[in-house]
Amino acid sequence: MIPEELEQANLPAWTRYGILEGYRGSHGHGTYIPNTEPNSVDDIDIFRVVVQPEEHYLGLGSYLKTQEHYETFIGQYDVLVYDIRKFIHLLSKGNPNVHIFLWLRPEDYFKITGAGEYLLSHRTEFLSQKVIQSFGGYAVSQLRRMTHFEYKGYMGDKRKALVNQYGYDCKNAAHCIRLLATALDLLKTGNLVVYRERDGETLIEIKTGRWTLERVKEYANKLMMEFESLAPLSSLPLSVSQKMLEDVLLKVMKLAWKEV
Repeated sequence: MIPEELEQANLPAWTRYGILEGYRGSHGHGTYIPNTEPNSVDDIDIFRVVVQPEEHYLGLGSYLKTQEHYETFIGQYDVLVYDIRKFIHLLSKGNPNVHIFLWLRPEDYFKITGAGEYLLSHRTEFLSQKVIQSFGGYAVSQLRRMTHFEYKGYMGDKRKALVNQYGYDCKNAAHCIRLLATALDLLKTGNLVVYRERDGETLIEIKTGRWTLERVKEYANKLMMEFESLAPLSSLPLSVSQKMLEDVLLKVMKLAWKEV
């Protein structure tokens, strides 16, 4: 979790009403490479879902307040915060990066309040075919970005050096394979397997440049073909119930306010 002194100095007050907090990114996937390693391009990625005080949503000035999303880099930490309404909205759209926050291993959460526990208990109900299609779309995007580079965050220089060394963005390549493998797990089991115990070593090999670009593309195409054959057979609903989303949102907010 974020050291208290860094949080107090760098995060706005509204982000501190967390109901759910944990690892995201490589820590959550089990593919973290410490920054002491020469080929490390990993931050310590942390997410948090917050329910702000009741007056933020209901007070006279609530229409002026738009704090829904905040991301910042604090040293080696990449911190992402969502207000509960934004979080539920992204779940309804099938955003894979948000859905996986609800499927971490228990030990990868730092904080789960009663409201957070209630949110987690509905994680299966949030799944729909939108999630499956988003996984496929995100994977294709990462495949393209392997050779169309963007350098963000404090790892930009190190990541650029790896691109120059290996001829492609190894981290995006690993993201592509992970997204496809996770989507296949969802199609086969109905669950999102975030911690990649089965193929974690493969992902680390790719991320550290031990696979050629052609080998990555060949493997990605193989997984994509399997994905395209299984996706039409999914029994998940086309979309999630709007009423269910509203009910869960209101219940989570009420639970959070009682816990203050």
